[in-house]
Amino acid sequence: MISQKRYKWLIFLILVLVISNSLMAFLFFFGKDKDMKKKGDDPSAVFYKTVGLDSTQIGTFKSMKDSFIAEMKPHWSEMRKLKDSVYLNMGKGPNDSTVLSLINKMAEKNKEIETKTFNHFTSLRTLCTSDQQTRFDTLVPKFLNRNNRNRR
Repeated sequence: MISQKRYKWLIFLILVLVISNSLMAFLFFFGKDKDMKKKGDDPSAVFYKTVGLDSTQIGTFKSMKDSFIAEMKPHWSEMRKLKDSVYLNMGKGPNDSTVLSLINKMAEKNKEIETKTFNHFTSLRTLCTSDQQTRFDTLVPKFLNRNNRNRR
């Protein structure tokens, strides 16, 4: 039989485990929402705030962003298809004419995408004041090179 002292110690350990598991479950289910609110759902809002845009500028930026995304979706889709095609032809080797042709098409498409992106941000920059342009110039490279880049 278990002695009275061991029994109390066992009950204490079980209570500690139950409480710690309950706390972890609570944080797991409800802690994520707080983290997401801190980070913000829209990285553009952080960008606008950091640059220091007023409400009129934000409205213009948003409409230009929406137009840009609508224009670019087919280009991004085509680039994904080209990449898929290249990797579906891996068995042919890197010097195969089909593979080389696809890689050249990818290079042309990438140049087109990057040129359109540069032009988009250049036109956005013209809407900024000189103080905002300084912040804009330092923020855009960071914004474009962020690790969790999600295109819609």
